[in-house]
Order: sequence, then C-alpha cells, then structure tokens
Amino acid sequence: MIRVLSSFVGLGLLLGACSYQSEVFGPPIYAIYKMPVEEARSHLAGRTVMTFVDVYRDCTLHQTGQYYYPVCNETPGPGTQVEYLAENGRTYLWFPGNRRLVSGSWTVRRWREKYEICFSYSRASRDFVTGATGDNLTCDLLSNYAETITEIRQEDSFDLSSDTLPFVLKRDQTTFEALLTRLQSRN
Repeated sequence: MIRVLSSFVGLGLLLGACSYQSEVFGPPIYAIYKMPVEEARSHLAGRTVMTFVDVYRDCTLHQTGQYYYPVCNETPGPGTQVEYLAENGRTYLWFPGNRRLVSGSWTVRRWREKYEICFSYSRASRDFVTGATGDNLTCDLLSNYAETITEIRQEDSFDLSSDTLPFVLKRDQTTFEALLTRLQSRN
C-alpha cells in the first residue's frame, strides 16, 4: 500500500498553513522554503520519519449567498507509518499491516514559493484508499507533511534500507522507543 498524502482544497489549504511555523525538520518551515533545494532536502535525507494519520479530511468551500462554508469528507488514514528517506533518494516505507516493506523514491521540489515532498512507490504497491497502483508521483506541501510527523531520527533506526521488515506494524499511534523495545524483545 502506498501512502496517501492528505490533499486540501480551498479551506483545506488554509488549514494546512497552520503548521507553517513547524520546526520538526530543525529550522522552521518558512526558513526551509527560503533555502536552495539541496539544502532543504538535506533536512530530510538520511532520516527515519514516523507519521501518524488517523483520518484524512478532504474539504471544499461551498458558497451560500455571501457566505462560504467548508464541506469535508473523512476517510480513515493509515495510522502509524515509519519511513526511511535515504540520502540517495530511495525510500523504505513500513506500512501498518504489511508483511513486506514498500520501496520507492522520494524527492523535494519547488512548488511556487514553497517546497513539496514527493513519493513514488514500486509498481507492486497499491493505494488503500483509491486503489491506484504504484509508480505514480504523489506530492504534498512540506508544511502539510510536517503536520503528520510525530518523531524523526537522523539515522535508519530500524535498518529499513536492508529491505527487511522488523515485524508487522499496527495502525495504533506509537513511538520510536516502543517499537525499538519490541524489536529488541524479539531478538
């Protein structure tokens, strides 16, 4: 299964801007947006990122007279995901319920005055929400991606680049420490 990055339309884009000050990557997002692309990329490369998405909200604005109001649809998110973003542009995704890692590639690229992070997973992967297969480039603003991050470490904490699944990950929200403790108890 591949990660489905939350997409925001209308009001959703405004709500996504709330994390603009996030410092999960070190410098705040607004500072990263001013950096050259390679420097911005360096704040993610060679790191293990844990994200948690309980629910995806896809919102649009509807107008009634002079007033606008959001209409949002919710779909279940994947829960906890752990991903190693290798310096060479490869990515290794530990997805809840999977019995194998999902590999692919990642990049950071300019989108207007901001950066977006983009993922493309192997053809064998399948998006659990849309049913689309891999090899599609999926991008999201770096500020939206930062909202989903619960922890980040500067190394391949679970040796995901070896393409070996530590164990089947549960959807529940967890921590690096809890997963490392579970891994050590298995050895």
